[in-house]
Order: sequence, then structure tokens, then C-alpha cells
Amino acid sequence: MALIEKLERRFMRLGLLPRLIKALPRLSVICALIGVTWLALILPMEGQYRRTYISENALMPSQAYSYFRETEWNILRGYRGQIDELRDLETQTRNEIVASWLQEFGTKTAVYRDEVDGDTLYGLQHAARGDGTEAMVLAAPWVNVDGQFNVGGVSLAISLLRFFSRWPVWSKNIVIVISDNAHTSLRSWVEAYHTSLDLTGGSIEAAVVLDYPETNDFFRYVEIFYSGLNGELPNLDLVNIAVHVTEHEGMKVALNGVSENQIGDDDSFSGRLRTLAGSITQLAYAGAQKCYGHEAFSGWRIQAITLRARGTDGPFDITTFGRIPEAVFRSVNNLLEKFHQSFFFYLLLAPRLFVSIGSYLPAAILLSVSFMLSSLDNLLNNKYASTSLLSAYNTGAFLVFAVVLFFSFLVSQVLLHFPSTPVPITASILASLLLGAAKHGLSAPLAYRFRSLAFLYFGLILTSLLVVNFALAFGISLLALPMTFVKNESDFKRRLKNFILLILSNPFIAVCLVTDLISPDLSGSQALERLIFGWTRMGSWTWFVVCLGWLPAWLLVALSTSPASIPPSKTTTEDKKNA
Repeated sequence: MALIEKLERRFMRLGLLPRLIKALPRLSVICALIGVTWLALILPMEGQYRRTYISENALMPSQAYSYFRETEWNILRGYRGQIDELRDLETQTRNEIVASWLQEFGTKTAVYRDEVDGDTLYGLQHAARGDGTEAMVLAAPWVNVDGQFNVGGVSLAISLLRFFSRWPVWSKNIVIVISDNAHTSLRSWVEAYHTSLDLTGGSIEAAVVLDYPETNDFFRYVEIFYSGLNGELPNLDLVNIAVHVTEHEGMKVALNGVSENQIGDDDSFSGRLRTLAGSITQLAYAGAQKCYGHEAFSGWRIQAITLRARGTDGPFDITTFGRIPEAVFRSVNNLLEKFHQSFFFYLLLAPRLFVSIGSYLPAAILLSVSFMLSSLDNLLNNKYASTSLLSAYNTGAFLVFAVVLFFSFLVSQVLLHFPSTPVPITASILASLLLGAAKHGLSAPLAYRFRSLAFLYFGLILTSLLVVNFALAFGISLLALPMTFVKNESDFKRRLKNFILLILSNPFIAVCLVTDLISPDLSGSQALERLIFGWTRMGSWTWFVVCLGWLPAWLLVALSTSPASIPPSKTTTEDKKNA
């Protein structure tokens, strides 16, 4: 305690506090730069990442011979030929036919009917050595993420289940799920499984979704998708098993949409950075962009991945692809308890390279600190810093903040019902509100309070998201960063600068611009439609955070620019009277 008092006296004697307060704008910028540099330049460097490893010894991937080979080829091709003939039939008819096949080798079947999301066929194969309390899911939607008929995926799932039915080694039940699509239909089945279904196989430990849309026998490489909803990731051991088995069978592995010519680029800085950026993007947009199937299992403590066969003229046949889920299921079957040994918070820089939460979390923390420092800057770095906390300015700021928060909620509800509303219409509504505020004028102290409260609120939102959904916290903080450079300006050029900063940091405009860059197939209001789809149908938090976290802060900052329309002399006189 004496040491702290001594340091405090020296700190005050040297006059460091006033200097520190004046340096707040620079410190804010420095924190933001270090945060971005840490993630984009430091983490992909040699020595900052680690090689993946299997934490749970019981898993033992590829320790046993894989038996799903050419002996199953004719059976698989027979199923595939018959399923291809079902392409133009209704889902209900297809499910009835497939259910009869499953029942031939002892699988109990049922159909979950949802008026909105369609029918989902599922079957349960009881484990010979199990007590019926644990299960593994093998899923294959009729239509995959790209709208293609998943012929190979469905036929492979049926063939594998028939193959598994002859084995007495299973200690966990196996559930096959054939849903209408890879997103809402599968998601509704997962929710029903945990709430209302009669035919269940116990707690689901792991799920593997198969995506093989072609009728051809061969493919080139395997894509693995693993990013769940709201920052949820499967246990790293499950991803490691899938990577290990795939490479053990001689196939190449791609993560997060990396193209074939970029596979194996693990030794280069650019390759690791590309995969890292893809990991963050997939995690931030999970549920709101493309849904590959594994996202449907998020929120239920189920470790899930999607395996996708790519290419049509490669050296690997469909039975080779089938050996991946076989080996994964055999590894999971060895577990005596839930996944717990390995990491649940990580970012992959390559199929065999990763960084844990302790390495990447400082990047988002520094961006959050940047907004906190900007809040202090607007609170202390002006001549109204000594205003009482109970003054009319502070009370007015909190009242306006409550109104802005309510208005943001109304905007979110309007867009929920009219998701195709173009961004320019939304921007024009906001602009008219700003012009109305500017006409009546705001005093300078209130403007500083607005920005201070906005950055404080936004910083708290980011802090609450840091661990739960790092990718979303980092992404929106980076896009909203231009807000911190908005100042009270009176001349035209500087007011134009404020206007540009506000346009760049507007949540709807920024999201659409970034979506155009990373997903050319989505443009304009389609980006907002996907966010709304993720919130209403998949339970993704991104829309909620944008509307009730980012938008209120942006509106307060935008309102704070209206004092520039009042002559400085008049503002100063009124401020002195109010002080």
C-alpha cells in the first residue's frame, strides 16, 4: 500500500495525469493499430502458432484398419442410382422409399414433420454394447448448401449405416438424419430432438454432415467446415481427427473455402494469413451466410463438422470419402465421456496449425480498449469536463440514449418484416433524423456526452462478446472504428470528413460493403436479408448485435455532429450560462 501511495505522489508531482489525458486520442489509435497488427501480422508469423495434436488418447484415429472399401462399392452405387431416380419426387415420397431401405437392416425410422421447414427422415440404430444414453449423428440433407441434389451424400449415409449395422463394436447409438436442406430443416429437427421427439437415442456426442452432390465416382479433395453459430466451435480433437484421417487416406484437406491450388500453402505467411482470415470470416458469418449443415447442431453441446467432396475428376473414389466418417465414428465410439480434453476456443491457420484463445484474444481486447479510451477522451478532453455528473447535460444524454436504443429496436423490427428494404432507404431515414436534430441544434457539452456514452456502450458490448464470439467482436469493432475519429467541426471540409466517417461506419452500409467483398453472390439488401435469416431461423446473434449494439452507438455519434451547424460564439455563450 505504501508503494502504491509513493507511486501515486510521484505520478502527480511529475504532472503525468494531464499529459495522459491529452494523449488519450493517440493512445486510442495506437491500441487499435496494435490490435489489428497483432492479428494480421503477428499471429501468422513463425513461433506464434502451434501444431495440432490429439489431446484425448482414447480417440486413437487411424489406429485400426478401415473396412469401408471396394467391397461396398456396388452397394453404394446401387443406392446412388435409385436415389438419383428420386430427384424429381416430393420429399415425402422420397422419405417413404428410403425409410423402407433403412428398415431392411433393422433401423427404427420416423419422420419429423414441420409445416414451415418440411419433413425430416431419421432413423435409430441401437448400439449392441451401449446403454442407449449416447449417440452419434450421420446427417445428409437432400439439398446441399449450393442448392444441389445431394445424391452422393445421401447414398453414402445409407450405405454407411448398413455397413455399421453389421458391426457389434458400437457403444453409442447411431442416428441417421436426412433433412430437406442443410439449414432450417436440419436445425428444426435438432431442436425437436431435444424437446419433443419420441424416438431418440440419447445425448448426441458428435455429428458428421456429408456433402457429395455429384453422381460421379471420383473427386479431388475434401473440404472441412467446422464454424458453428454464435462463436461456437467443435472440440479441436474432432477437427483434428477428421484432418488426420483424411490425410492418412492420402487426400488433401481444405478449410473454410480455400481453393485447391492454395492447399498445402502452410509454410508461407500469406497462406497462413489467408486461412486465418477465412476462419474469422466463417465464424463471424456463421448462420447468416452459407449454412453447410453442422451449424444446425450449435447450442446443444454437440461437436459437429461438415465433410464436403470437391471436384469430379480426381484420383479418389466415393468409398475413400466414406472412410472418413467411418474412422471418425470409430474414434468417437472409444470415448467414455464427453469431449473435454482439447480446445473449444481456437483459430486454425492451416489444417495442422492453430492458435488458442490466449494468443488471439488480445487483438479484440485492444480494439475494445480503443473505444473505451475514446469515451474518456470525449469526457475529459474538453472545457466541459468539470461539469457535474448530475447536470442537465448528463441527464439529457442518458435520456437521448434511451430514446436512441428504443428507436434502434424499432428499426430492427421494421427490417425484420421488410428485409428487402434497400440500404439507401434506411440511410435516408437516418439522414432525415440527423437533419432534424441539426435544425434545432445541440449544445457542445451534450455532443461530447453523446460520443462518450456511445463509445462506452459500444466498448461494453465488445467486452461482453470477446470470449463468446471473438470473430464477431473483432469484426464489428474494426468496421465501427471510423466513428472514433468524428469530432466537433464547424468548417465545411471537416464536416464533410465527419460525414464520410459516419457513412463508412454505418452498420448497415458497412456490413453490405464487406459482404460484397467476401461474398460476391450476396449484394445490397441481400446481406441484410441473410443476417435476418440467421437471427430468425438459425438463432445467430449477429443481427441482434448489429441493431442493438452497433446502431445505437452510431446514432449517438451521428447526432453529436449537429452542433457544428451552430456558430461557435453563440455556443460558447450559452455553454457558459448553462455551466
